[in-house]
Amino acid sequence: MLAQRPNTEKTDYALDALSHICRRRLLFELYEEVNSGEGESINYTGIPLLRTERRRILLHHAHLPKLEELGYINWKEGEQTIQKGPRWDEIEPLLELIYSHLDELPPFLRGIPPKRN
Repeated sequence: MLAQRPNTEKTDYALDALSHICRRRLLFELYEEVNSGEGESINYTGIPLLRTERRRILLHHAHLPKLEELGYINWKEGEQTIQKGPRWDEIEPLLELIYSHLDELPPFLRGIPPKRN
C-alpha cells in the first residue's frame, strides 16, 4: 500500500489545514454540523476557542482565508459563517477518520491538556 505514491500535494494541503488548532476546530465544528443533519453552515463566533482577541484577528486574517483558498470552506464574512467549500470532499474523509477514532488517540491529540503533578 505504501508503495503507491499518494497525491502528496493534496495530502500536504489537508494536513496543513489541520495543523493549527483554530483551523482544526473550524473544520470539526463544520463536520459535526453537516453530519448531524442540523444544517450546512456554522456561525464561527460561538466557538469558545476562537473568542480571544488575538485568535479573532488570526481567524480573519489567516485561518479563514487559508481554508477558503484551499477550497475546504466558503466563508461569508458579513454573516460570520462558513459552509462546505468546493473541495470539502477532499478533507472530509480525513475528518471522518479522525473523528470516528478520537477515543483511541492519545490525550494530546484529542486536545486534552496534560495532567499537572
